[in-house]
Amino acid sequence: MKLDKYNVAQSSQSIEELTKEFFQYKGNYRDEVGQVYWKESDSAVSSKMSLKNRPNSRMVSFVSNDYLGLSQHPLVQSDAIRAINQFGTGFCAAPSIGGYSSLQKRLEDGISALLKTEDTLVFNSGFSANIGLFSALAKPNDIVFLDKGVHRSVFEGVRHCTCKILPHNDPEALDSALQRYKVEGCNLYVVIDGVYSQDGDQGLVREYLEISQKHGALLIVDDAHGIGVLGESGAGLLEELNLLGQVPLVTGTLSKAFGSIGGYVSGRKDLINYIRYYAGSCCFSVSLPPPCLAAALKSLELIPKATSERKELLAKAQYAKEKLQEAGFSTTDSTTPIVGILTPSYDEAILWAERLLQHDVYIVPIGYPAVSKRCPRLRLALSNLHSYRDIDFLISKLLTVTKKDYKYMPRKRRSSAEIAHLIDKATEDIVREKGFGGLSIQEVCDQAEIEPALFYRRYPEGFAFYVEKFIRDHDFWLSHYEEFPVEKLNRSPENLTQILLYLWKQIAEDGLLSSLLRLELQDSPLDAAVEIAKVREIQTEDLVDFFTQASESPNTLKIQLAILTAGIQYLALHKNISTFCGIDFTSIPEGEIETALMQMLKCILRSKDK
Repeated sequence: MKLDKYNVAQSSQSIEELTKEFFQYKGNYRDEVGQVYWKESDSAVSSKMSLKNRPNSRMVSFVSNDYLGLSQHPLVQSDAIRAINQFGTGFCAAPSIGGYSSLQKRLEDGISALLKTEDTLVFNSGFSANIGLFSALAKPNDIVFLDKGVHRSVFEGVRHCTCKILPHNDPEALDSALQRYKVEGCNLYVVIDGVYSQDGDQGLVREYLEISQKHGALLIVDDAHGIGVLGESGAGLLEELNLLGQVPLVTGTLSKAFGSIGGYVSGRKDLINYIRYYAGSCCFSVSLPPPCLAAALKSLELIPKATSERKELLAKAQYAKEKLQEAGFSTTDSTTPIVGILTPSYDEAILWAERLLQHDVYIVPIGYPAVSKRCPRLRLALSNLHSYRDIDFLISKLLTVTKKDYKYMPRKRRSSAEIAHLIDKATEDIVREKGFGGLSIQEVCDQAEIEPALFYRRYPEGFAFYVEKFIRDHDFWLSHYEEFPVEKLNRSPENLTQILLYLWKQIAEDGLLSSLLRLELQDSPLDAAVEIAKVREIQTEDLVDFFTQASESPNTLKIQLAILTAGIQYLALHKNISTFCGIDFTSIPEGEIETALMQMLKCILRSKDK
């Protein structure tokens, strides 16, 4: 759903007009796409579950973050029931005015012992913990530096502050930003995740801690997805890094590995004491119910003993990642039970998820703003309750539903995602064969085997809007940079040759990419073509900088690389028109091009070795 379009902060409409318009949009979206989110379940949310309207179908589910399966553990459930019998179903009072139970105190002390911190404060959720923490500590003129991958709760919590969003896992960017924005009289906060909730990769806690201490900034680590899963005793990423007790503040949740509900802030006693009195989401919010606290307490007792379960869970996650890649799927660089299965577009993420439901697999599509517009995905969340057979079942069904010749639903039952997929596929085929000049709505609809009315129902803004959207969504140009990430390169001519050869093949062999480039070379390119060119420029700048580092003449090197890259683009576009300087590039073996490139690049990069 295009939730950003109807965000009150982005609109000048009155709230009455905005909510009415959104209500209509939501109804149309449900009719066309289906209920992609907010699905109603008729069972426990676990590795096997049932959804309403599919009562006879017991599906394999990958949506829960109950990593150790403790929400289904009989001892956890027994203690929750016992707590109801002893305390009732709720305390019905805020902790500051009578609702602070012995259960909560024991839980706070237990978390402190596990994390080797001085004190802990429990909140109603991990979300409210992050909101309360920043509402208590941060002033409007304070500066908060956020890794762009942190959880939404952090962004909500720092709205009242000056906020600087930094590239993901980039210590150099943090060091530079702290140096640049340090202002007398303001506090500096740095916020990262221990485990990032969408990619499943780990935060660079040690590096960020050292840099924060150097600049007098306070580091806060949200380890919601790490606690229970990582570390010998399940104390999270900080235990794995041997940093327990060294980070000033750690936040987390009880709704994942603990199998319950609630959140916490743990760290230095002076900070926790202050937050206890000034965090409104704790001080003025009713205490967690007795069964939730008791369940979390029992999980806290079981987590340190679950060493073999943790090892098995991480082994299953590694197995899933490897098998997905072997099957041809791209994944995020995960080292945890969260694995992102990358999809060509968000529409296809929805399409794959819809089709998987028909095969009794429940997994959710994730798109912008939860992740970058360029990285839509299916979010695979594994738990200890999943078997290797469940993972194999998922992959086998993924292979089925992503086939180009997958049997579509009958025409009258096609979802919006299926229609969008058919339209995009038809457009790709036409553009590869005829270029964008050959596009017409009738030709697209004929090739997609749909009626124009269905096209306009999916894209009511019209054909021109769709073409611009297609251009923005189908710029495959940058895929070669993903094949050669900077961290795996060594600045050698061989590395650069590989990249440029890959670029040559992409343009020379992919008619769609060639057509996109030709759009940019028009006298009056479309706004969408200009936008993607600018985005590409930003994303390729890091690569050029990488190859020019340590050079005596970096600007000259940049110019040379730009000329070389532009030349490869031009030759690839030119090769089907005629020979170039008498050379037929369609008949030259790749080895000859590689040799010629290598010799040029050795000369260009030689200055770095002087």
